[in-house]
Amino acid sequence: MFILTLDVWAQTASFRIPEQHTFQPTLPLPPITTLIGLMGAALGLTFDEAIAFKKKHAIAFGVTGSHAGEMRDLWKYIKIKENETLRDVLIREYVTDFTAAIAIGAPLEAVMDTIESAFHSPTYALTLGTSDDLVKLRRISDVVLAEECLHADFENTVLSGDKTALYEPTIDLRETPVSYTIRAPQVFLLPTDFTFTGDARRISRRELFTFVGSPITLKEPIRAYHVNGNRFEMLQ
Repeated sequence: MFILTLDVWAQTASFRIPEQHTFQPTLPLPPITTLIGLMGAALGLTFDEAIAFKKKHAIAFGVTGSHAGEMRDLWKYIKIKENETLRDVLIREYVTDFTAAIAIGAPLEAVMDTIESAFHSPTYALTLGTSDDLVKLRRISDVVLAEECLHADFENTVLSGDKTALYEPTIDLRETPVSYTIRAPQVFLLPTDFTFTGDARRISRRELFTFVGSPITLKEPIRAYHVNGNRFEMLQ
């Protein structure tokens, strides 16, 4: 697979779980739909066009990253219901000082060359999460041909499926600073495909993903890539 990586930084980022409304917790890392949107913004595509582009070219994504802190933002808003207006509040979680390495891969080098060029001169502003969460591209790698290998050790990344019963923690508490937050793997059922009718979209498929925080070792290795010092499972 031909892969490029993006080293990104954002002052704040928020990755909302779709079913959460008035209280919106954030995922620790961007889900695949957010990464598709990031690619689409660089290419100048709408979200439905970005989904179609991903399917046509069999594009896969990987991510590894961390943040320095968390915060909650309180919004007051007015909602109109029939002939009355109601005041309500919404709380949204954010991660702060977010850094990540994002991998984008495809079978054809020409497709990846197009994506690389788009990130060097993106059509739209790049964000991770809400439209206010602007992303700084610190580094855009060259496109490289990477070989898939078996790996068992992962941290601060996203893996496909439910891996919660298939790992052993490898963090050494004796060597861990008091300020370090230990994060066990979390599993979320997230959208991966949609149907579009005009401006409306509906979720057509969901899949399980495991968000890994602190270092773990899987009992059975999985196929992943080691690119530019980072280890990714490429997700489709």
